[in-house]
Amino acid sequence: MAIYTSKAIANKAANMPDVINLSFGEPEFGPPTFLKALIEKEGLSWDAFMLSVKGYEQPRGSLELRRSIAKWYQQRYGLTIDPEQEIMVTHGGVEAINLAIQCTTQEHQGVIVSHPSYMLYERVVTALNRKPIALSRPLGDAEYCLALEAQRQESQLQKAGVMIINSPENPSGYMLNAEDWNAVADFTQRHGIWLIHDEVYDVMAYSETHKPAMKHPSLKDNTIIINSFSKKFGIPGLRIGWMIADKRVIDMAAKLHDYFYLGVNKQYEHIAHLILSEPRIDVWLNEIVATLQTRLERAISILNSSLGYQWTRQPRGAMFLFPEVSGVYARIPEKWQDSSRTLGECVAEYFLHEKGVAVVPGHVYGDNSANHIRMVLCTTDEVFDQALKRLSH
Repeated sequence: MAIYTSKAIANKAANMPDVINLSFGEPEFGPPTFLKALIEKEGLSWDAFMLSVKGYEQPRGSLELRRSIAKWYQQRYGLTIDPEQEIMVTHGGVEAINLAIQCTTQEHQGVIVSHPSYMLYERVVTALNRKPIALSRPLGDAEYCLALEAQRQESQLQKAGVMIINSPENPSGYMLNAEDWNAVADFTQRHGIWLIHDEVYDVMAYSETHKPAMKHPSLKDNTIIINSFSKKFGIPGLRIGWMIADKRVIDMAAKLHDYFYLGVNKQYEHIAHLILSEPRIDVWLNEIVATLQTRLERAISILNSSLGYQWTRQPRGAMFLFPEVSGVYARIPEKWQDSSRTLGECVAEYFLHEKGVAVVPGHVYGDNSANHIRMVLCTTDEVFDQALKRLSH
C-alpha cells in the first residue's frame, strides 16, 4: 500500500459522515492541562521561539532533556543511565528505531520481528535494505519463550543482527513476563544478537508490571531502548522521542542523526522537559491509565462471545483492543463475506459501512492475526461508549 493501513483507514473514515474512528492511535487525552500556564510562559514565548530557531540543536539533543529522561528512568525503574553518553533525543520514536537498526545491522542482514507486531517495523526494515524475519508467537502466558523454543533450530533467526520487541505491544497489548525476558536474554546472548526494546507504551501496564529490557542483568549491554512523548502524554505532533544505549551505539547514532536529520526542535525539547520534570505527572499518568483500563474491561464485558468476539489475548498493557472475530464474521451478511479477503478485512469493511466504526484488520500485524481486528482505547469516554453500542447491536 502507498500508506500504511491504519492511516489509510483513518483517511477514508474522515470523509465518511458519522463514522467513529477507532483505527488510528492519536490520543484524545493530553497534555496535562495544569501545565498550560507554564508551557505558555516558558515554552511558547517569543524568547523560547527565538532561542529555538536561531541555531541547530546538537546531535544528541539538549542535555536538559537528557537529564530529565535519565531521572525518569532512575525514579520509575531504578535504572542508572548516563545522560551525557547513553541517551540521544530523536525526531520521535520512529527515527530512533531507524537509527537503532542501522547501528546494529548491515545491508541484507536479518531483523527479527514478531507476529503480531507494529506494522511499521517491517516497512522500516525493508526500506533500510534489511531482511525482516518473522517470529510467529503462539498463544500462551510466555509467548516469546514458546516461540523461541519452537524455532530454536531456525538458522535465519540465529544469523539475524537484531531483534525488535514492542512491550507493551501494539496491537495485542501483550507484555513480556520474566520467563519471556529470560528466554530473550538467553537467545540474544547465545547468538550475539542485539535487542531493540520499543517501550513507548511503558506506563500503560494493567495486569503485568512493565520493566525495560535493560533491567534484566543479561540484557544491559546489548539492548537499545526506544521511547517517545507521543502516546503516553498524548502529543504525537511534538515529534520528540529518545533512544538509550551503550555509548558506542549512541556515538554512531549521533553521527547518522547528524548526516540524515540534523537536530531536533529546541523549543519542543524544552516543552518535553517541562512535562517530564513536572512533579505531578505521575499522578496524571496513573489517572489516564486507570481510564484506559476501565474502557478495556468494559469492552471485554460488552463485546463478548455471545456476539462472536473472542479475547484470545487479553491486553496486559498499551491502548488497543485486539479481539479474534471469526465468530463475528459468521454472523455478518453474506455480501460482506469475501473469500478473497481475510476474515478481519471482511469484518472491518462491514463495521465501517454498516456500523459506522473504523477499525484495522489484523492481517497487517502479521499472518497469524488475519482473524483479528484492532481498535484503539484512546478516544473520549463518550465516543468509546458510542462505538461499543454500535458494535454490540
